[in-house]
Amino acid sequence: MAAAKKDKGNLVATVEAMQRRALIKSPGNDSEKVLQLPLWPAEMRAIPNDYARSALFTVRNKKTPREAMMGHEVFHTSQDVQIYYTGIELRADDDELVWQQVLEYAKHFPLGQPVSFTLYQLCTDLDWPINGRYYQRAEECLDRLQASAIKFVSKRLGSLESLSMIKRYRMVGRGSRGARCEVEIDGEMVYLFAGHHYTQVVWTKYRKLSPVSRRLYDYLASHKEPYPLALDTFNRMCASLCNRPKKWAEMVRESCEELKQAGLVDAAWVHEGMIRAQR
Repeated sequence: MAAAKKDKGNLVATVEAMQRRALIKSPGNDSEKVLQLPLWPAEMRAIPNDYARSALFTVRNKKTPREAMMGHEVFHTSQDVQIYYTGIELRADDDELVWQQVLEYAKHFPLGQPVSFTLYQLCTDLDWPINGRYYQRAEECLDRLQASAIKFVSKRLGSLESLSMIKRYRMVGRGSRGARCEVEIDGEMVYLFAGHHYTQVVWTKYRKLSPVSRRLYDYLASHKEPYPLALDTFNRMCASLCNRPKKWAEMVRESCEELKQAGLVDAAWVHEGMIRAQR
């Protein structure tokens, strides 16, 4: 009986792997492709839709200590997706931005190949101040991203058992202006982007958003026609600790206005407990 279950499990895993490989093959080309992220425009950054609609990147007060998680089930707006996270809590305030910028560097190379950049370059691209404090902040983000492990399950991709936000990371010349970072992105990351299942954002506008506004835009931009989103659902998508409905509604209204002022949406508003928007 145990052997039969094991054989069945192996068969399911094999079928899922074949389905994933099919997603990244070029039309008319049956050979395996070099695994590489899509080449989105230089002025854009990208995030997989399945991450954009989840609570992988949280919104919390800077003074609130980050949680250490072990197999934590991350909230997702779709019941077809399950994400289990192990590592230190990642936040929209900084980790999300650093990760997207690292992907920007990595998109020019086959996944798994070392990608090199300086902390000066990273902070410049993030529009962060160039000083020791922000160099340290960038390093801490890279540490958290590398020390992560994600089990991802969806109907589209099957099961990805252990996916890190950054596969490998090391510093060369730590503490100096010319310090270089070397990172590698897991080859399986490409599957999350396969079939155009990713969202592009205008970097110069996106990186200036407040964390709540950034998470709201993640959701809105990941849909061609954004579905109305319940305030409570969005609260869970942010993993927010705000448990006062009126206060949360006011925070979201401010984010709607911020997105309009940034020119990222035509309109966004809160009505009867629902967030609605026109892109």
